[in-house]
Amino acid sequence: MRSFYMNYEKCQTLSGKLSWSHYCELLSIAEKDKRGFYEREAVNSNWSVRELKRQINTSLYERLLLSKGEVNRQEVLRLATKGIEITEPKDIIKDPYVFEFLGIPEDKPVLESDLEKALVEQIERFYVCRITAENNNK
Repeated sequence: MRSFYMNYEKCQTLSGKLSWSHYCELLSIAEKDKRGFYEREAVNSNWSVRELKRQINTSLYERLLLSKGEVNRQEVLRLATKGIEITEPKDIIKDPYVFEFLGIPEDKPVLESDLEKALVEQIERFYVCRITAENNNK
């Protein structure tokens, strides 16, 4: 509770878009810019608590900072402090998806067919693991 007060003492009411569980997860982040980034992204992207945890655990903030050098670093820090600002039509379009779990390199273009193939293979591996685990539990 003290941590909550120390980080959010100046507000009358908090966003109605985030639950207490969201704030409990956010308070586990010590760095103010990082916490602000995840808070704004959780609101803007309508993340569930589970999705927020996943994004924190997969280090989305750090990956974005590392992905495209100094220009991207400045953009992430701007998002952390100000949030999304819609100034032109392209700002409404969502950012591209990040498929880090597929092992596809970010630095080169990927054909849609290759992406589809990688996704199908990942789903098949998931189902095989799931079925194997269920059979072992019986």
